[in-house]
Amino acid sequence: MKQNNIISIIQDNNISEYYSLKNLGIEGYAFPYQEALKIVQICKLLAIPILGGDVYSMNSSTIENSDDNWYYDRTPNESYYDYVQNSCNKAESYISTFKNHFCDRPLFSFVIEQSFDKI
Repeated sequence: MKQNNIISIIQDNNISEYYSLKNLGIEGYAFPYQEALKIVQICKLLAIPILGGDVYSMNSSTIENSDDNWYYDRTPNESYYDYVQNSCNKAESYISTFKNHFCDRPLFSFVIEQSFDKI
């Protein structure tokens, strides 16, 4: 998935709030809580596995790395369907429980399967 396709996915799915991570030297975007959960659902619907993600904190207008992250490893006999479901479920669970962690305003980025690039 090329960068312009990621923008299309964001626009086509009513993702209204997202932040570029270019100021941190990262090609990609971070999403606030509700938008991040939408991204997970979109990945499920499009059968795109989520390998993991990083958490950032927005303080005023500055985005900082929080050093929090999650990942999912595909098991050897896991079907592609189960891989997508399990990886998306792990992302959803992590994001949902992170809401209670200390962070001024958490933002979430995603690492998706290499053939799809990074959201």
